Amino acid sequence: MPYTQHSRSFQENRYVYPVLSRRSKGISVGINLNPDKVCNFNCIYCQVERNQEKGTDLFSLDGKINLSPFPGDIPRISRELKETLDLVKTGRIFSLPPFDKIPAKLRHLSDIAISGDGEPTMVPCFYKVIEEILKVREGCYGDIKVVLITNASGLNRPKVQDALDILYQNNGEVWAKLDAGSDACYRRTSRTRIPFGDIVRNLIATAQRHPIVIQSCFNRINNQPPQGEEIEHYCQLLKRLTVRGGRVRLVQIYTAARPPAEDDVTPLSEDELNFIAGKVQEIASLPSETYP
Repeated sequence: MPYTQHSRSFQENRYVYPVLSRRSKGISVGINLNPDKVCNFNCIYCQVERNQEKGTDLFSLDGKINLSPFPGDIPRISRELKETLDLVKTGRIFSLPPFDKIPAKLRHLSDIAISGDGEPTMVPCFYKVIEEILKVREGCYGDIKVVLITNASGLNRPKVQDALDILYQNNGEVWAKLDAGSDACYRRTSRTRIPFGDIVRNLIATAQRHPIVIQSCFNRINNQPPQGEEIEHYCQLLKRLTVRGGRVRLVQIYTAARPPAEDDVTPLSEDELNFIAGKVQEIASLPSETYP
């Protein structure tokens, strides 16, 4: 089963889906809090076909919008998560295609990942969802890691910060996206109305409070790889984050593995990713890993 197969459809589930994750190096049980495919970013490399009637234009800068799931959906999320974790725990999932093609060394649960077709911190009941995930995990897998994959736009919300506090108290971690070092590159890549400065401030404040992982997706655009000046800006921004007291456990450098939203976006080579990772280590003095 290749890493390029990342379907968020699994059996009759609406919210929970298992995948083979290249960054988790095993089975990641995902929780998609945005099955309506609404997001406040519209990244050029994203593989999600956005809902044309509920696109980024619905988002005001303060993010006040009602998205699914609603509180009444939490029991369904709980049930789907329990059932999917049980499939992995018993090994029954490896009799189902395409999971039957997974090599033996990858047949283990790496984490529960809150990640899907939009930004999870934007949903109104995010705190309650985190509480429920931790309850389910305790009954099924004890201390398995719970990862929040986020574009960082909602990390300043008080209830989100409260949710992160309980997440970190229970072997949780934030994996926050940062795909640019300058405003111009950010706007070209993320295509959002949220100011780049807000994202940077949210990253700094969160990393001051908890150690985080930075996830950065770099690609060719119109057959052009990231330019040296932009890589320098990116590394200097990472350095600024740590100088301000932010704690970064790891920087993950990766490239598109599935067909992106735009045809002119293509993956970088392994050597190009390694070059960026080397610059992160050299300039920002941070550990980095690449995922071709």
